[in-house]
Amino acid sequence: MQPHQYALAAGILWLATLTVLPFLIAKARRRAYDEGFAEHQRQSNSYIAALNKDISQLAVARQEDQRKHDLTVANLKRTISELEERIMSYTGLAVTRADYDLLSEAMETLRLAERTWKPMAGTAPTCVRAAAQIYGVEALAKRIHAQLRCTPATAVSTEVAA
Repeated sequence: MQPHQYALAAGILWLATLTVLPFLIAKARRRAYDEGFAEHQRQSNSYIAALNKDISQLAVARQEDQRKHDLTVANLKRTISELEERIMSYTGLAVTRADYDLLSEAMETLRLAERTWKPMAGTAPTCVRAAAQIYGVEALAKRIHAQLRCTPATAVSTEVAA
C-alpha cells in the first residue's frame, strides 16, 4: 500500500474513533453513575436502619423515664396531700400570749430609745428607723392579739393564750 493510503486509512479510523468515542464515554459515565447511586442507596439504607434503631431505643428509654417521672409525681402528690392533712389537722396556734407580751415590751423599749435619741443632735436617721420599727412591731402585735382573741381556748392553752 501506498503511504497516502495508510494516511487515508488512519484518518478514517480516527474519524470512526471520534464518532464512537462519545457514545462509549456516555455509556461508561452512565454505568459509573448507576453504580455510585446504588452504593449511595445502600449507605443511605444502612444509615436509615441505624437511625430507626436509635429512635426505637430512645422511645423505650423515654417510656421508662416517663414511668419514673409519673411515679415521682405520684409520690410528691401523696406527700403534698399528707402535709396538707397535717396542716389542716393542726389546731394549735404558732404564737402564744408570751409572744404578744414580748412584742409589747420590745415596742416599749423602741419608744424609749426613740424618745432618748430625739433630743440628741445627728441621730435623726436612727430616730426615724426606730419609729418605723415601732410601727411594724405594733402592727404585728395587733395581728397576734387579734389571732389570740379569735382562737377558741382549749384546756391546755387556756392559761397561755388568755
